Amino acid sequence: MNFYSIIIYGYSILAIFLIYIISRDSKKEGSFLNSKKPLSIILRIILGIGILMAIEAYFIEPNLLLVKNTGIESGKISNPIKIALITDIQVGNHKKEKFVQKLVQKINTTEPDLILLGGDLIDNEGNFDNEEVYLEPLKELVGKYPIYYILGNHEYGIGSYLQNHPSKHTADKSEWLITKMEELGIPLLRNTLDCLEIKNKNICIFGIDDIWHSLCHSREGGNPGNCFGNINFNKNIFNILLTHNPDGILYYPKDTIQPDLVLAGHTHGGQIYIPFIGPLGDPDVKLNKKYWRGLNYYNGIPILTSVGVGESGGKIRLFTPPTIDIITIN
Repeated sequence: MNFYSIIIYGYSILAIFLIYIISRDSKKEGSFLNSKKPLSIILRIILGIGILMAIEAYFIEPNLLLVKNTGIESGKISNPIKIALITDIQVGNHKKEKFVQKLVQKINTTEPDLILLGGDLIDNEGNFDNEEVYLEPLKELVGKYPIYYILGNHEYGIGSYLQNHPSKHTADKSEWLITKMEELGIPLLRNTLDCLEIKNKNICIFGIDDIWHSLCHSREGGNPGNCFGNINFNKNIFNILLTHNPDGILYYPKDTIQPDLVLAGHTHGGQIYIPFIGPLGDPDVKLNKKYWRGLNYYNGIPILTSVGVGESGGKIRLFTPPTIDIITIN
């Protein structure tokens, strides 16, 4: 049982016990709560809402799978092109092959023109399973749609940018994943550009390695901008930058053609979102919290950050259900 499970079950048991105590004492003549019945009702309502939120966050929301549609206007595209962005599947501790099969079925219902997998396909958090085997259902998408993937920090076992020494990392399972994805026939974009024709229009995608990994960022003082060494966008083509961490845009070279769209994940939208407060989870990114979910603009460049479909740390989500993002470029 993980930390989040203990918190959820512990709170629920305590809240039920407190509701019982309050209900009992409110009926007892001469007791404080008997003389303050409105207070006893308010306390029971608050505790009850807490129990409902715990049930929603732990038992219901992580098992959902929604589709969110977003439109992007571009003069470079004549016929609408639909892109499915799926990030942070994180198979392993919380999501396994059954969920990936559900994910594949949901993707098929959207009939995308292109599928992009935005990193953290495996969880790699204290799990010694060969987690990549749970991705087998993705094979059903190969040949049916153009599909690419990039690597995220979890593939490398890097939990935080602050964990800047290999001794603080968990196992590096990136090569295991790469081998599995080669077996499935899904190509990797690793600081590389690929272009394809969709609906008689060319689209180019540049996918970068995770910016916390040494391929991008030397711990001896290098710069994540190293990831962009091979970029060669054509200004007449619709160009997509695919980065696991939205912070990737911070290191994009200023002296080259800017992307028409940036697609990212990593943040999980905070995984727990409280209205009027915002996301509670800390994905350790430099960008402002507004960039943690949905479509925003950075120096005029549209950047869409998906809340992802998996969970990190614990199987818990609140007001941030697992989501496939469908981006339609018009």
